[in-house]
Amino acid sequence: MELLTANQAIMPGEARKKGAHMRELWYYLVIIGMMVCVSGCTSPVDNATLATTPAPTETLVSLTPRPAVSTDLPDFDYANVPVISPEEPDWMATNASYIARVALRDEAAREMYLGGGEVEGVLLSCHPTPLPSAGDGCAPALRIVNETAIVDFLVDEREGRVTTTVTGTREA
Repeated sequence: MELLTANQAIMPGEARKKGAHMRELWYYLVIIGMMVCVSGCTSPVDNATLATTPAPTETLVSLTPRPAVSTDLPDFDYANVPVISPEEPDWMATNASYIARVALRDEAAREMYLGGGEVEGVLLSCHPTPLPSAGDGCAPALRIVNETAIVDFLVDEREGRVTTTVTGTREA
């Protein structure tokens, strides 16, 4: 003889079988629902919009190149430009002569020098960078002074051009 639970005893034979099937159906629905949720979390997503979004970059180079000339100054002694930084010149990839040659091809540097400015030498010039950049921007530079200003013409040695200037006032 078969022992029946209270619910089974009340139900006739066919109803008992339907109830068992209904409980199995709920188990299947729960399992299928969990599989759908998991597959939604693990299926690949089209990230094309993320790849095309430009990331902020740190750069000191202006968008338009600074005006420059292609010839050297004939009366300038490039070979004897002093290095005036107190540190060892390990920050320089080339040499002081190259830095001076590149800087004096920049129109503003050339005008300042030809207008009575004096070349003090080559140094590592650092300046604050705009947000969101962190720290200072440093580069080898040719320093030219005149009666009112001290200007460092920062050179990108790899590109062979002046990228920016740092200007200060000269104390009398």
